[in-house]
Amino acid sequence: MKFNDTLAKLVRQSLEVGATPALMGEPGIGKSSFVEDLAYSMNTKAFVLPCNQLADKADLTGARLVPYVKDDGTDSYKQVFYPHQVIQEAIDYAQANPREWPILFLDEINRTTSDVTSGALTLVTLRRMGHVELPKNVRIVVAGNDKGTVTTLDEASLSRFAIFHVEPDASTLMSVVSNLNPWVKKVLTQYPALVFQKSTPNAIVADGQDEDDDGNVTMAELFDGGEEMNQLTTPRTIDYLSKWLNAADRQDLASHLATPVQIGGRETSELNEIIEAYTGDTMFTTQVVATIAEDLASNSGPAAANRVNVPKPNCYAELKAAGTVTDLAKKIAELTEKEISGALLYALKENSDNARLIEQLAQTATRIEPEHTRTLIEMVTSDQVDRQNLEAFLDIDAPLANATKPVLSAFL
Repeated sequence: MKFNDTLAKLVRQSLEVGATPALMGEPGIGKSSFVEDLAYSMNTKAFVLPCNQLADKADLTGARLVPYVKDDGTDSYKQVFYPHQVIQEAIDYAQANPREWPILFLDEINRTTSDVTSGALTLVTLRRMGHVELPKNVRIVVAGNDKGTVTTLDEASLSRFAIFHVEPDASTLMSVVSNLNPWVKKVLTQYPALVFQKSTPNAIVADGQDEDDDGNVTMAELFDGGEEMNQLTTPRTIDYLSKWLNAADRQDLASHLATPVQIGGRETSELNEIIEAYTGDTMFTTQVVATIAEDLASNSGPAAANRVNVPKPNCYAELKAAGTVTDLAKKIAELTEKEISGALLYALKENSDNARLIEQLAQTATRIEPEHTRTLIEMVTSDQVDRQNLEAFLDIDAPLANATKPVLSAFL
């Protein structure tokens, strides 16, 4: 299943019913970014625990001997299990924000020791770590690799999850990566299937085909690169390449393109060699180099536009359902500043008459959260805000609205 709005909806529905989604797929395809983006869309936070960085179960549970006084008054010691710092941060946040569903993301759950994997599975099953229980509003998402050197999960373990086999999606990558390089965007738009590739093994490059095949190189053959350390084309490496290209000087790129080099038995350009460092010897790299060369020759380039991810707080449905202004004011009074900020942001985006809701939120709000401010500006500049709701907000005489008007007016 591709990383797109459908998958985001399905994973969110799993979280709503208390299930534990497991995202299984190749490394570097965007699982972590997907979960963090999902958490923001839910107006909450994702707490990421990379399980592959834990050496053994003790790193996860934090077992310690602590002194205590027995009933008879004598001193003794007992073993106490303390949650990992990331788990404790998720617990603290959940307790401070009871109406949110913060996500505890156990990444690379099966690319670690079997001991660590077992401890992580216990956390999913029992929802506790030692003597500390997870708050009911904490939601768990796990991710792992479905091939390669991994700890195999048995059927009993697998039955605890809603398993989604995931693969990267070019359109989603283009919508969620901020300031995606125009050359990269053009290649992904024209050739979306190139979003994930592994470098062609040297044997296939030299011969063109294996003796036993029919001339077609299969994905399984591409995955079998022997012991060579070949770079991949994945959403992660594409993002790095995009950032480098955005910072690169056009004259330097032209110089790299004009400089011939030899890689093994191949003659290519220095620019090709540089881009291969980011995304490997793949067709994606070939197309990016060709696109850059064409642009440098014509001195033109494509424009990029991104979909803005606007979070929807869990409290929003209740606010919309309020029958009277009095009921609405009571519900708003119970919200945290972050919930008010998030509700105001979503009300401005929603294609509905939210004038009453926006007025009540603006009168109560003391500030717009920094991350919501960035999203609001992105919405306005990309024309992804409901104009009627924005005008209603700008007409309000309230400290927050008055403070925001000069900023928004500059982009209108």
